[in-house]
Amino acid sequence: MNNLFLDKQFILTRVDFDKCQNPRWKLADLKSEEILNFSPNFEEKLTIKIDLSQRFCIGWHNLETGEDFVCPDKIILEKKYTQCPKCQQRTGFNPAFYNVDSSEVSSQQQIRNSQPHFVYLAYFSDEIIKVGISFSGRGIVRLLEQGARAALILGEFSSANIARSYEEKISKMPDFCENVKASRKLKTLERKFDFKIAEKKLLAAREKIEQIQKVNFEKNQPLNLDRFYMKDNSFLPREVILATDCAQSDNFLIFSGILKAQIGYILLAEQQNEIIALPLRKFIGYKIKFLPENIELELPKRQTSLFDF
Repeated sequence: MNNLFLDKQFILTRVDFDKCQNPRWKLADLKSEEILNFSPNFEEKLTIKIDLSQRFCIGWHNLETGEDFVCPDKIILEKKYTQCPKCQQRTGFNPAFYNVDSSEVSSQQQIRNSQPHFVYLAYFSDEIIKVGISFSGRGIVRLLEQGARAALILGEFSSANIARSYEEKISKMPDFCENVKASRKLKTLERKFDFKIAEKKLLAAREKIEQIQKVNFEKNQPLNLDRFYMKDNSFLPREVILATDCAQSDNFLIFSGILKAQIGYILLAEQQNEIIALPLRKFIGYKIKFLPENIELELPKRQTSLFDF
């Protein structure tokens, strides 16, 4: 652990992957008003303590330059929000832009929407394949942020609106969804992931979409994304325990252990021969502190079998 981060408090503002496809957390230092990048190291100790008492505005993002900035007013929010109105307006991005009137789309987003976007299929399991779109300038980062185990890029289009038209048609087909909850993603970790099976499933999905929608997409090959999330996936499949289910203080949440993976925004660590999970993105806007040593958590008791003696 870099001593720059130890025993200091930051506001967690983002959980994503950088342009080199490495996991990254963005941390706001309220004293210096800097945004720092933290890259977690797999197979090393990690202990974080999250202060749940207050949620702060995560600041704003410049769509043109990709820079992040702290909230100038250091606003404390109701816990259901992540940005204050001013920072939301400065960012000017609405992921559901297609559900609002065009006059309500910011100038920043209009510029972004006019640039190339691609349509993708994100594989989580044989039963869960998500369709989505992403700004082409971000590469595969959007896929990694979601924690897809494999993916297939159907094609690139000249604007977000054209890409969205394909996304909408595909999402209405019974085999595809537009959103996957963290709880469903966690359940997929209990089943073995086999890229060859995922590959066949994605190629068959593309063929089915082409037949039904009467369209021909680019012949891209499926991508195996597991290698970006962890050094070694041999610890999976495994039943996981949510850090929020461990005995904790009402005001603090602790996540501690040997960090095994960051699958999208979900952290997985090994402790007491168990795998502890934390959907870290749910805690953006809260103060976070890195501690030097592992802390033994009080794990929930598992239900024992009638035949266990």
